[in-house]
Amino acid sequence: MTNLENIKLGVYEKSIPLQLSWKEKFECAKNAGFDFIELSIDGLEPRINRLDWDDDQINEIRHAMEETGVPLLTMALTANRYYPLGESDAELRNKGMEIVRKGIRLAVRLGIRTIQLAPYDVCKSESTPETRALFIEALRELVPYAADNGVVLTIEVMPNEVPFCSSVQQARAIIDLIDSPYLQIYTDTGNVACNDMDPVPDLVFGGKHLVASHIKDATLGVCRDVPYGEGIVDFDACFRAFRRLDFHGMFIAEMWSYEKEEFIPYLSTAVEFIRGKIKAANQD
Repeated sequence: MTNLENIKLGVYEKSIPLQLSWKEKFECAKNAGFDFIELSIDGLEPRINRLDWDDDQINEIRHAMEETGVPLLTMALTANRYYPLGESDAELRNKGMEIVRKGIRLAVRLGIRTIQLAPYDVCKSESTPETRALFIEALRELVPYAADNGVVLTIEVMPNEVPFCSSVQQARAIIDLIDSPYLQIYTDTGNVACNDMDPVPDLVFGGKHLVASHIKDATLGVCRDVPYGEGIVDFDACFRAFRRLDFHGMFIAEMWSYEKEEFIPYLSTAVEFIRGKIKAANQD
């Protein structure tokens, strides 16, 4: 079984205030005890503008990574919430596909290995069999592009707002349709739990297709801002399940600072909690 303590533990970039420099962000993550940062590309400025970083901006970040020893290993590409891949509006759908292509190219430049896609087929309209078919069609085009660039795309397990991908079992159905080593599953303990499902039996459907997981607490219907240990996620059972599955991938603590520097001390608290649960599960 997996030695869980060998798995890298990263932190979602939005848990660190945006106004800090990149070197300060990497230092912040390192001082808290994280191994890497997950880059955020959402649909709002200034984060979506990162898709067009020039060479000087890329070099600044790469230099900061080298100085601190903390890399960017994963990317949370959530901008497709605003530019869904299944929209009937072809212009909007094509914009979403170009965002993914730009994300892949940015990942190559920064040494990011895995991109987490938020699997929105639509944004403000109702999901239908037609929009889901368009979403799958978009993936069939984007996954080979990712493969040609050596980047793995992953489907994130979402809250119930994305009803066709709110469990690992549903995400598995999508990747089985595409059938490529460059499309895998990115689960989220909090999202599954907030959907009133037990994350443990759901993980089994992922098998060897699980490559990353957000480690997050939740309550029923609430998937954000629940402090670790105060929600309904049974982390002891989850980490034991990852170990039984012989999981080899990455864990990422997902939190939000809302740009408040007073949130920074909680990062160390989160690391202590998560690593404590990992250590306990590793001894079972």
